[in-house]
Amino acid sequence: MKRNNLAYREAFLAGRLGIRAKILLYLTILSGFMLSLVWLFQSALLYDIYEGSRASQITAAANLIIRNTDHDDLDMLAERLAEENDLSMLLQDEGGEQIFAVGRGKGNSPIQGLDVEEIQDWLQKAPEDGNPLVETVSGSRQRAYRRENFEGNAPENRTTRSMIYVRRIQLAEDAWGILLISARITPIRSTLDTARRQLIFMIFALVLATILVGYTMSSSISEPIIETNAAARELARSRYARPPHSGGYREIAELNDTLVRTAEDLRKVEDLQRELIANISHDLRTPLTMIQGYAETMRDIPDEVTPENMQIIIDETNRLSSMVNEVLDFSRLRTGNLEKKRTDFCLTAEIREICSRVSAMSAVEGYTVVFDGKEEIEVNADRSRIGQVVYNLVGNALTYTGEDHTVRVRQERRGNTVRVSVADSGEGIAESELPYIWDRYFRSRENHRRAVIGSGLGLNICRGILENHQARYGVDSRPGEGSTFWFELPCAARKKD
Repeated sequence: MKRNNLAYREAFLAGRLGIRAKILLYLTILSGFMLSLVWLFQSALLYDIYEGSRASQITAAANLIIRNTDHDDLDMLAERLAEENDLSMLLQDEGGEQIFAVGRGKGNSPIQGLDVEEIQDWLQKAPEDGNPLVETVSGSRQRAYRRENFEGNAPENRTTRSMIYVRRIQLAEDAWGILLISARITPIRSTLDTARRQLIFMIFALVLATILVGYTMSSSISEPIIETNAAARELARSRYARPPHSGGYREIAELNDTLVRTAEDLRKVEDLQRELIANISHDLRTPLTMIQGYAETMRDIPDEVTPENMQIIIDETNRLSSMVNEVLDFSRLRTGNLEKKRTDFCLTAEIREICSRVSAMSAVEGYTVVFDGKEEIEVNADRSRIGQVVYNLVGNALTYTGEDHTVRVRQERRGNTVRVSVADSGEGIAESELPYIWDRYFRSRENHRRAVIGSGLGLNICRGILENHQARYGVDSRPGEGSTFWFELPCAARKKD
């Protein structure tokens, strides 16, 4: 099933576009969209835009005339507007008297030469509320034109088109008039043909630019990613060589820095795992050998079945159980399944009992555990887990303590918190090792007095338990002056009587 899923994923990835192809595709879509807009405005909407512009010119000219109807030189203003905007303009009062008639292209203007009845017809069409009437009309040329009468590619028959603006305006208090403005809608076929030719050249230029820019951009963007991807495949072997183009972009540079650190961490974890396997193999071999040896001796020699020999087997079995429990606790910490049951308990009594028990067991070898805790202090925490932390710290101190064979455990109140410190008189920890002392599988490389029996997980388990309690912790150490491991817990709220 797993192999089928892997094959399906490989087939799915093989069918997907690469980053280069996607960049080229997106640029092509963008170019096509831009060309479509250009074509839309230059071809399909050009007439509508042009007619809208002419309508705006007519409206602006009409509004200016209306604002100046009482001016003596109104005809001069009308003449200037007609010349500037290529318009024909006619203003006549309601009695039929013409005030002015100006304009260009009079021969083709539909309002030039209108008789009284025609003007009245337009006046009747105009709204009585003073709003304008705008219509587009077509008219024939003065001379008849037939395309078939000429040889060659003669122009088609075309009629002239004009825009007519009609509006009732007030000339005086009780006097009304009619304003007619016509604007010829010039054929823009030549302009449209020119625009289409330009559009063809633009298409070729834009396609060429898209190919060049897209290829350059896709190469510059994708090359560092492709190189990083190829180099990242080596992470499975804990190797990662920074690609040559990894610094081209900030994000790629950050990604490569992260992968480099990941490779270093993987190498470190592999080294520590190998060391753990070697340590556990060595540490397991010793008690197993002793258990096997004493068991065979007791089997072959009945007189050797003594309480002392049985106690040795029990002690070695306990050592094996302790190592297995450390590995199990570490696994629970890693998966977040380490249970935490908070209760109020006397931390002082718990530490005193642990120190007494450990001191009794280690007294045979000449080691002593001294506890300094005068005040009885209660905390709210998981009693068994905090006890495990104290056990691990005391056991670690016994392993590395100096010639006085003494470990000092101290408890002191600091405001609303209590600090527990475990000090030894050993060789201390090198400053270069302090940042890693709480890491899993780590063991100090300094020489120590007692044989090290453990998995290298004790301090890492302590860190996990303390962090699970949101407790502060740390270590103070100098070479030749011993080490002091400490942690702090908030004191339990005092109960009211």
